[in-house]
Amino acid sequence: MTHARSFVAALVAAFVASSSAYAQIPALTFNQTKLGQAGMKFLEIGLSARAEGVGGAATGVELGAASMFYNPAGLVNTGGKCTDLFVAHTAWAADVALNALAVTRNTPWGVFGVSAMAVDYGTIKGYQMTSAGAVTSLGNVDVSSMAIGVGGARKVTDKFQIGLAGRYVVEDLGLVNSSGSKTSMLVFDAGTYYRTGIGSSVLSMSIRNFSRQARHQDEGYDLPLIFRIGLAADLLNMSDMSSDNMSSLVVSADALHPRDRAEELVIGAEYGLMQKVFLRGAFRTGRDYANFVPKVSTTPPMTTSLVSLGAGIRHNIGPTAVGVNYSWSDAGSLLGSVHRFDVQVGF
Repeated sequence: MTHARSFVAALVAAFVASSSAYAQIPALTFNQTKLGQAGMKFLEIGLSARAEGVGGAATGVELGAASMFYNPAGLVNTGGKCTDLFVAHTAWAADVALNALAVTRNTPWGVFGVSAMAVDYGTIKGYQMTSAGAVTSLGNVDVSSMAIGVGGARKVTDKFQIGLAGRYVVEDLGLVNSSGSKTSMLVFDAGTYYRTGIGSSVLSMSIRNFSRQARHQDEGYDLPLIFRIGLAADLLNMSDMSSDNMSSLVVSADALHPRDRAEELVIGAEYGLMQKVFLRGAFRTGRDYANFVPKVSTTPPMTTSLVSLGAGIRHNIGPTAVGVNYSWSDAGSLLGSVHRFDVQVGF
C-alpha cells in the first residue's frame, strides 16, 4: 500500500504541476498559435477501443498488436502468445469510418509485426471553380487515405524495451483532372518502455508521425507530429502490471505535446474483474478551443472534462485468448460522439 500511495501522490503532483504550468504560460494571441496547421490528421486518430477507453493514455500500457498504432515498444508483451491479431473499426464524425488491422509475431530476436489502416470517407460531392469564376459540379469525388506499416520491438534489459515502426502513407484527394491530387510518403514512430522498479509503475515515451513535409500540388504542410510521455501502474498489483491476479486497477497518465495545438494531460483508468471483464474511463485537461472567443480572450480557457468511457471482455478458448472491446469518446461539440470496436486474438 505504501507504493500505491506513493504512485497516487506522484500522479496528483504531476497533474497539479501540469495545470500550474499551463496557467503560467505567457498569453498567446489566437493568430500566434499553430491551430489546425497539420495535414493527414487521420494519422492521429486513435484506433484501439481499449486504448481510447482510457482516453488514449496508453503509452505505458502494453497493447500487443494494437501497439503498432500507439507506442511500438508495447509490442513486446503479447500475453505469452506467439501471434497476436488486432482488428478494429472506428465510427468517426460525418459518417467517416476507419478500419485497422495488425498482426505481430514473437521471435527469438524480438516481436515483429505488420499493420494496415484505411479511411472510408463515404460519399463526397466535388465542385470546381473555373477561371471565369463559375462553379461546376464534379459529381462524387473518390477521396481516400491509407497506411501500411511494419514494426518491431525488443527487450534491451529486463526493465527497458524499445520499439520502432515505419508506415507508407497515401492520401488521394480524388481530383481526377488535377496533378498533385495524390501524395505518398514514409512516416516513422518510435517508443520506449521502462519499468521503474517502484511497484508496477512504468515510465514510457513515444513519438509518432515523424516525417518530412507532405505536398499537394504546390502546397506543403506538416504531418501531425505528436510526442507523449506516460506513467502507468496497476494499483492493486504493485509488483507486476501483467499479473494474473483476480482484480486489477491500471491508472495511466499521458502528457501530450502535439504539433498543431496546445499541450494536454489525459488520465485514464481500467478496472479488471477476474481478468475477464473490464471497465474504463478517462479525463482530459487542456485548452478549450471549441468555446474560445478570440474577441473576448487572447488565450483559450483551461478545462477538465470526461473524454471517454469503455468496456471489454476477455476469454480463453483453449490456448487462444480472445478480447472484445468497445469505447465511446467525446470529440467535442463540432464532431460529437465517436464509437470504436475491436477484437484481439492471441494464440
